Amino acid sequence: MKLNRKPPPGNVRHVGAAGQNIRGVITNKMGRIVQFESWAERTLLLRLDRDPSIIDYGSQPEQFKYADAQGKPHIYTPDFIVWRKDGQVEIHEVTISKRRTRPDIYQRETAAEKICRDRKWKYIVHTEQTLPQGCELANLLALFRYRPTAYTNQAVSEIVQSQLLEGNPILLNNLVVEVERELNISRPVIIAALGHMLWHGHVEIDLNQPIFMTGNAGFALGAQIQQTVTKGAAKNELANE
Repeated sequence: MKLNRKPPPGNVRHVGAAGQNIRGVITNKMGRIVQFESWAERTLLLRLDRDPSIIDYGSQPEQFKYADAQGKPHIYTPDFIVWRKDGQVEIHEVTISKRRTRPDIYQRETAAEKICRDRKWKYIVHTEQTLPQGCELANLLALFRYRPTAYTNQAVSEIVQSQLLEGNPILLNNLVVEVERELNISRPVIIAALGHMLWHGHVEIDLNQPIFMTGNAGFALGAQIQQTVTKGAAKNELANE
């Protein structure tokens, strides 16, 4: 989506390019336009969008005003705001570890923590040490394409849940063969339906192990899933997407 000069609704400013960093927008799971201005921020959005405890999240939410140790006023716009199902509100900031040792960044974080604490919010800082990397990041990027409800397949979901009732992990490739045999539908449709379930957490998988083959041609050998919710709960989640 092309960025306009006017920021999206709920954003106090539009993002700008900084050096080699990328910038862009996504539409989150609640239909809100969310901006990012670095690859690190984009990786965080993958986690936020997939987290079932998060109702909604937005970018560039407001300006925090504070004074430094010398009394000089400053304005700081945090990266993201998050609303959780339990009512908790969080402010999330993305940076790199070495910047946090700078006095000005330390003062900014201290001020932001106090503002959030006074509001009974949480202030969370993410760095390259805590953001998705490696295999987890590759899996999240691959699964993100299956987020839309168009990939929901109730028949596939019912077979998957019935196969997982005993609580034992099942190889994804074996599951594809079983679904193909029972439903007589194409493998790409099955893979997309399973990808949708994986993205939305209807089944559990280790994101730190490869899920897909190179080029996303199919599931990796050894990739397996296990049950995370009851069959009935999965149906309810699918119905509410």
